Amino acid sequence: MKFFKKSDPAHRTQIVHTELSTDIKKTDATLITKHKKTAQQIAAMDFSKLKKGTKIRDFIGSMKSDYKRLIDKIDQALAGALSVFQSKKDIDNAKAVIEDYDRKITETDDKLALYKGKIEEAFEEIVSRCKGWLGAKVWALYFLAGVELVSNYTVYQLLGGSALSAIAISVISAFIIFWWGHITPKYVVQLGRDNPKRQLLVFLLFATPIFVLFYLFSKLRIQSLIIANPEMADVFVSSPMVPTMINFFGYLIACYLVFVYRPSKAELDAYKKYKNDTKRIKQFTAQRETLIKERNAQIPELQKKLTEHYNFLLLAQQLEEDVVTCYQGCFQEFRTELYLRTNSKCDPLFTGDITKDLPILERKYEHIDKTPFEL
Repeated sequence: MKFFKKSDPAHRTQIVHTELSTDIKKTDATLITKHKKTAQQIAAMDFSKLKKGTKIRDFIGSMKSDYKRLIDKIDQALAGALSVFQSKKDIDNAKAVIEDYDRKITETDDKLALYKGKIEEAFEEIVSRCKGWLGAKVWALYFLAGVELVSNYTVYQLLGGSALSAIAISVISAFIIFWWGHITPKYVVQLGRDNPKRQLLVFLLFATPIFVLFYLFSKLRIQSLIIANPEMADVFVSSPMVPTMINFFGYLIACYLVFVYRPSKAELDAYKKYKNDTKRIKQFTAQRETLIKERNAQIPELQKKLTEHYNFLLLAQQLEEDVVTCYQGCFQEFRTELYLRTNSKCDPLFTGDITKDLPILERKYEHIDKTPFEL
């Protein structure tokens, strides 16, 4: 975003300074000559007839007016030149852009503080527990189900029969181990109510059907193979306990992992909320960094122009100080001329303090506040 038009402030400043400085010197030389003549006119007066309390400042109003016109001329010349640096409204609008960025950054900081405040130190244990469960223990259950599937397939193949039926029974067994291994600990905790004996009873109620189911799978598999191939009855492994114990042992491992390591529903909900909060924190952090970069990208050009504007005002102040110096110098020339012409008879008109003898010359750029030109 461009705040200012392209220009060459240094070149323009140099031209303005040169022109005005030359004009001040020329005008000052003319005014010194003029007011020396005024001193000569005053010297011809009869000072003894002047009213009591008459002072020199009563006679030099024209001197102040002359130099005031020079001050006004400088102001008029600079007013046009200052338009190069944009008006105060343009500067205020540009600074408003920076203030808007600051406001947005502050709002983002407040949101970050709000979300970070929700993540307490005590919550770290829950996060660690949930991450451990979702990141490792669940995959351990998947691995266990996979091992059970392969083991069942291998055992059923040893029993004989088609590969398709062996795969089907193996997949069903693995699924039951994984699924029932999740359900059993849930109800052991829910129905057991922190009573070990009650929990054991609930576990046996859930484990018994699984044991029976696995036993029936193995037994029916063996019986179907013997019926289909009676001449091979002596060859087949007739005991269904081998595949039953393999599956039940996998079920026990699954139950142990879930019972010991799985977080509660409240912990999982809290972890889900934590993930959402941390995601928002990352988003707001990225947004804050973007806003800061955009804001910082705006500052150099604006600060450069503000500095140029301020320096130009300092130039105006310096030119006015030059006029004041000329004004005081003209008064000293006037005073010297008057003393010489009157052989010091004019002394009662002077107080000896130039600030009292010489009227103050009003200036527009006497006091310049640098604050508006700083970011």
